Amino acid sequence: MIFGEGGPADKASISLATSKNRPIPNTRLPERPSQALFAAKRLHAKGSRQLRSLRATYNCVGMVFANRRTFIEPEEIPAILQDDEYVEIIQAADVMPGDVVVYQNRATGAIVHVGIVLAAEGVFETRRIRVLSQFGRDGEYIHDLHDIPEFYGQPVFRFYSERRTSS
Repeated sequence: MIFGEGGPADKASISLATSKNRPIPNTRLPERPSQALFAAKRLHAKGSRQLRSLRATYNCVGMVFANRRTFIEPEEIPAILQDDEYVEIIQAADVMPGDVVVYQNRATGAIVHVGIVLAAEGVFETRRIRVLSQFGRDGEYIHDLHDIPEFYGQPVFRFYSERRTSS
């Protein structure tokens, strides 16, 4: 959690706001030691997960909504989605590359993770959705929709898009 950080007086923060000009608290973190990053790679690079980048100066929210520049707490996601006029995608068949997937903890309903859809192939139950996300401060991984670290619990996911289908 960011306590007392991320505001306008925080020198490790960048100026960041939603499209409705609501400030988004954030902080830039120092890079982790290379030994810690390589340990994270050994932990996470398994199953469908493919390492993309070993960076630790941002989290998943900063990757998706701030171009990999900063760390943003997940509780900011609902305000960002609302202010930036994202719409929920109801049908999984409508998910397209570039859409955002939001993971929520099944027990608490808290948002725990976010990623960007890279590919959505196939139909119905055989549909394979590939996601790009940052695992905390452990690096970026390309992975199947359900293949995320156990510390996120048993998540449920919802998709959002900034696409407009009517004017």
